[in-house]
Amino acid sequence: MESSSLIVERDDTNRKIETRIRNGKTIREEILDAHSNRLRGHRRVLDLISKVFLPAGYPDSVSPDYLRYQILNALQAFCNSLAGLLSSRAILEGFGVGDPSATATNALLLTVLQDVFSRLTTIVAAHILGSSLAPDAKKYRLLADMLNDAAVILDTISPRLDTLFFPGLRVAALCLSALFRSLCAISAGGSKASISLHFATPLKGTGDVGDLNAKDASKETVLALLGMLLGTLIVPHLTTPLTIYTTLILLVGLHLTINYIGVRGLVLRTLNGQRTWIAWSAYMHSQPGRAPTPAEVASQERIFERPGAFRDSRSGVLLGQCTIGSSFTEILSGPIPPRLLGLFKDKQYLLWFDRCCFLRPESPSIQGFLHVHICLKDGYNTEDQLEAWILAAEICRVISARRGASNVVDALEVLEESYRKVVELGPDFVEKMQALGWNTHDCALLSGSPVAVILSVENAAGEATERKKTR
Repeated sequence: MESSSLIVERDDTNRKIETRIRNGKTIREEILDAHSNRLRGHRRVLDLISKVFLPAGYPDSVSPDYLRYQILNALQAFCNSLAGLLSSRAILEGFGVGDPSATATNALLLTVLQDVFSRLTTIVAAHILGSSLAPDAKKYRLLADMLNDAAVILDTISPRLDTLFFPGLRVAALCLSALFRSLCAISAGGSKASISLHFATPLKGTGDVGDLNAKDASKETVLALLGMLLGTLIVPHLTTPLTIYTTLILLVGLHLTINYIGVRGLVLRTLNGQRTWIAWSAYMHSQPGRAPTPAEVASQERIFERPGAFRDSRSGVLLGQCTIGSSFTEILSGPIPPRLLGLFKDKQYLLWFDRCCFLRPESPSIQGFLHVHICLKDGYNTEDQLEAWILAAEICRVISARRGASNVVDALEVLEESYRKVVELGPDFVEKMQALGWNTHDCALLSGSPVAVILSVENAAGEATERKKTR
């Protein structure tokens, strides 16, 4: 008796495969329409390239903005590779290649001096910038490329600095170049990790950040190789200062422009301070309350923005600023208002204004530039941080709309009004944001650990006492 089976599958490149099993024999072939059949050879090549350079399961395993960013990233890496050849040749000239009076010892000592600057900068930069890289991944990704280009320019012009009337200027330029490269490595490493994690979290399904990073490394290797091969054909013909510096300016300009376009096109779905402010402002100004999509927020987001800034989306005017994780005792300018403690008695955070905002230490009225502080209590979580930041955003929105000619606002009145509004609308806002694909559980609002965490606050005989944990 003849037995037969037919199995239809779809592989990780979305091809339909038909497998027939008849009398122990297996016949496996791809299901193609007439158009696909004519392009069968091309499809096999594209499938091979896709498997080698794109994450497994693409495009379902990555975010929608992955391919666009990778194309731009490939172009900027190619430009950077060509510019790097010019700087490498200049460094060799500075070390004395072709000069019979130059010694290997001098070149070694200069290399050691550069390495000292590089390593010390890495230690200091990691301490200062480490906790800020994830919340502001876009800013530090673009900043890394700017630092890299500054290092390339310094390396390229360094041989010409020996002709100036400042001894040691070339050595100083090379040490500064090493410093910039170290800052670039710290900024690029942390921000790239955050962006890779974003790419590996598709709207539906799951991604593999390890596979994604490995494929990105293979693409960068191929592009660097192509850049070097093309550079070996171009660089020997660039022998005059005019051709060298013209080519360098062109490559650096292209590199920065492509990087800017690429970073602007990133649609991150985690909430940092700026994105939370933009989203809440859009929600409050829409009727009925409509939460914005990640793409809408990305179109308004500034790459280089001061930390915690609240800015008017239409005019760009700075309305205020918020700092999270502040010490409550350090921002107090007078006695603790009992209404303030009662308002936040059931919350894991507390909001108050900077002492510079008040007309007088004993006055509840605030004037001038608005600066709100979020003081966290022991046991806080990411939901508490998000709610506190939304409250700070609402305070800023209300004060900017209420201020008149006197520019004076009652602090407690605004705080209580904003608190009631956030308690009423906050859950609806978060729910709508989640429905649009926002990740509200892993917010990047707090950089590092808070300066202090409130353990208890008591008012006794008009005096405020606080026990806290400090960083």
